[in-house]
Amino acid sequence: MKKLYFLVSLMIGSVSFGQTYIPFSGTGTLASNGWTTHSGTAGQQTILTTASDNGNSLSYTGLASSSGNRTSIIAGNSEDVNFPFTAPITTGPVYYSVLVKVLDAAQLNLNSSTGDYSLALTSVASASTTVFQSRIYFKQGSAANTFVVGILNNSGGTAAPSYITTDLNVNTTYLFVAKYDFTTNTASLFINPTPGGTEPTTANATNATGTTAAPTQSAGFVIRQGGNATAGTGNVEFDEVRVSTTWANVTPSSLAVSQNEIVGLQVYSNNNLLFVTSDSSSDKNVVVYDMLGKVVVNETVSSQPVNVANLSSGAYIVKVTEEGKTATKKLVIQ
Repeated sequence: MKKLYFLVSLMIGSVSFGQTYIPFSGTGTLASNGWTTHSGTAGQQTILTTASDNGNSLSYTGLASSSGNRTSIIAGNSEDVNFPFTAPITTGPVYYSVLVKVLDAAQLNLNSSTGDYSLALTSVASASTTVFQSRIYFKQGSAANTFVVGILNNSGGTAAPSYITTDLNVNTTYLFVAKYDFTTNTASLFINPTPGGTEPTTANATNATGTTAAPTQSAGFVIRQGGNATAGTGNVEFDEVRVSTTWANVTPSSLAVSQNEIVGLQVYSNNNLLFVTSDSSSDKNVVVYDMLGKVVVNETVSSQPVNVANLSSGAYIVKVTEEGKTATKKLVIQ
């Protein structure tokens, strides 16, 4: 008999209702958790399950609570990976947010004009992608134990990243938000914006130096390792990646989440059936996604259970919507 397990409420991977959310909730390598290696030595990038800011996750005050684990890049490693979106984003701007903690600035490039980049969007999410937009760069800061970050829109011509003017501290978790505009072929970077707030009128850095034509789509998110053990992308942890076409979706506040709770929600399983109940008697839309974001169950119920007997063993995401409020849980079938 199949066994069904529910874990804490969370969203993993690409889904089709407003954003891509990647909280690194599995274990093992990124390549075995929905990511594709497109360069370097496969299997180097892994999910970290050791204690961090909040459980095994990075966290930022005011941002929606972190879930799952986190990942890192390591100085001297070479694996580059990308995570495909369920459907390419063809209208912009495209935003992505990520929690970042640089562990030691000594392994980053020196305070040069370029540094090296670790995060980006790609218009071709595959095992052979070489095209990257909205790249976030890192380099050593002007003071010891600090670093600075920059943004580059695209490749081509005399492309060079634009850096912020403030040194950031190592071993501190920051919220980065990058914005890429297809129309202007421009990328912008925001450091520690207020979760739940509106998009600032001025970015910390903006760049349009790359002359390669803007792509017609954004198809995936990239984590890259470059350079070597003493001068490259360094030792950095990442968590809570969100990608969307709206600022609000990539900067959700913890307050907004609590106000949007389905009161009394319970989701449990028994004999290949999912039972979904709450304090309300209203209808509930129950959608089950596989780990690639494909809808495998979509039913609206009131009190009757949802039959999941046809689902194969593996991990799934269950999204419940009631009276405009939404909650998600992870389902594991063994």
